[in-house]
Amino acid sequence: MGLLEFVGTNTTGWSELYDGNMILAAFTMYDTAFLGWSVAILFFVYQFMLYIKTQNVALCFTTGALFTSLYVGSTFVKPITQFVMFTLLVIEVAAIAYIWVWKK
Repeated sequence: MGLLEFVGTNTTGWSELYDGNMILAAFTMYDTAFLGWSVAILFFVYQFMLYIKTQNVALCFTTGALFTSLYVGSTFVKPITQFVMFTLLVIEVAAIAYIWVWKK
């Protein structure tokens, strides 16, 4: 293998960077590294840290709904990631209903 064989190889995110889209280039790099689950991982870490800090499920649901509404309309999220995010929000709504009804 010579040096000329590697000249045409495109590294992840470089084509977006050459087009001048720095945000999409960084997202492509991280999304490829996390096998397409970067937004879902970010969502779960955010929800987990917020719950640990506040111990408030209603606040987690409210901010999670805002987070989800921002990313569901974008092209960054795969349909399976949307399903996982909505499933976590449904679990949070169930926890809020449980607290309202049975924990009074």
